[in-house]
Amino acid sequence: MKKTDDKKPVPSVSVTTSTGNSTNWRAWYWLVLGALAVEIGFFAYLTRLFA
Repeated sequence: MKKTDDKKPVPSVSVTTSTGNSTNWRAWYWLVLGALAVEIGFFAYLTRLFA
């Protein structure tokens, strides 16, 4: 029988930082865009409420 637990070591490559930064940038982009949309909606709601 062959051993199934002898795996080759995975070399450590610093590629995860670049992909992590791009996803982090996209997350911040959507967070800021969503917060801006909520703020505009809340402002429009208040102006109609007190108009």
